[in-house]
Amino acid sequence: MKKKTFSRRVIELSNKLETRYINDIRMNKTDFTRHRKIALSHIYLQMFANKGKSQKNEIDDFYKDIKLPVEVSQTAFYNARMKFNPEALLKMMQDLMQETYETDDSLLTLNGYFVCAIDGSDFILPSTPSNRETYGTAENTSDTGVAMASVSSIFDCINKLFLDIKINTYKYSEHHSAKDHLKKVKDILPKSSKMLCIFDRGYPSIRTIDQMIDDGQKFLIRLKSTDFKRETVQLTEETDDKWIDIIYDRIRTNDFRKDIRFRQKLMDTTYRLRFLKIPMTKSDGEQVVEYLVTNLDEMEFDTMAVEELYHVRWDIESSYRSLKSQLKIEEFSGYRDILIRQDIYASAFVYNTISMTIAENETVMKAREERYRYEMRVNRNYAIGALKKDFLEMFVLYRDKKAADAARERFEKQIMKYACPVRKNRQYRRDKPVVNKSKIAYRKSY
Repeated sequence: MKKKTFSRRVIELSNKLETRYINDIRMNKTDFTRHRKIALSHIYLQMFANKGKSQKNEIDDFYKDIKLPVEVSQTAFYNARMKFNPEALLKMMQDLMQETYETDDSLLTLNGYFVCAIDGSDFILPSTPSNRETYGTAENTSDTGVAMASVSSIFDCINKLFLDIKINTYKYSEHHSAKDHLKKVKDILPKSSKMLCIFDRGYPSIRTIDQMIDDGQKFLIRLKSTDFKRETVQLTEETDDKWIDIIYDRIRTNDFRKDIRFRQKLMDTTYRLRFLKIPMTKSDGEQVVEYLVTNLDEMEFDTMAVEELYHVRWDIESSYRSLKSQLKIEEFSGYRDILIRQDIYASAFVYNTISMTIAENETVMKAREERYRYEMRVNRNYAIGALKKDFLEMFVLYRDKKAADAARERFEKQIMKYACPVRKNRQYRRDKPVVNKSKIAYRKSY
């Protein structure tokens, strides 16, 4: 039996909205209890088709694309969207992720580990009084400030998949987000799998380390100059990779005196961790020294492998750039909080669909690489635009299985056709960006 593609499973969810997910979707018990002109599946699919246009144009384009001669006012449509709980989108995406990790053999690991990263990014929101009150503001030249939210995620860096997303108030605690992500990912990844999580500076916390050790998880954390100074000073030029026992006394646990139980655990526990001193070259050519801490064994990752492993974390930064520059995530459907959260979750859903489509066509890509000097990689910007264009066509043809499969295959062939070469070891200066209304570097996907 042929395995269903991820894009087909995303579309098939529209048939489960009124059965499997209806209680998650309803904001109130009376929502979506009667059949109306605006179908629940239409609301669901329109979120994926959003192109950043005006609300009226979005609705007209959507019904034109799905070939339904329906006249719907923007007020009626967005009132219906307001009844759709955005958290249901996150649950649907995570259910698909759980199924994918349990059944899909095209997913990649490194030394048997799914390599994830946790990081956040600030998003500019429609600057209404309600959003400023709900999420907070960043200072600017105006008196009121700009409404901002802090979005945090745990991201599979090798397979390029969002596993969990939190939409928080501006400057929300990174440690609290990390704790929530680590709990959630245990439900998504198979029990028998191994997960390694990479953190940037700002995340080092003995609470996070303690949680991951208790859960049997592996980690790699980049340290600030003030983190674990008692331990990092023990590293020298001759010994730049060393296992060190961390011992907490009463003075060192003063920050936890309000949490008596955890403070006592710290004083009763010796944490044996591996510290590394790594020379790195910044994008402008400057040589710096960075300190890392991990519980990975040298037999799995030696010093050089750990250094290379840390750079894998960059993919989570690239994913946020794709959400903002290519999926235009900050061009929200509306001002309301519900619409904002729907757009963020739907954009992550689209990003995962692209990633899984690329993974499912990996054998095609490998064959193409033989004709090129460089490793080939799918042009993700083009793929995002192609998916936005063809996704609804696949849905319209869904009940005609043969035609739907043909539409999906056209989409897959198109994104494989426009692969780009990967030229390694290239460096660019990272200058302070200037204001430029002509955004040549990151052109929009659609």
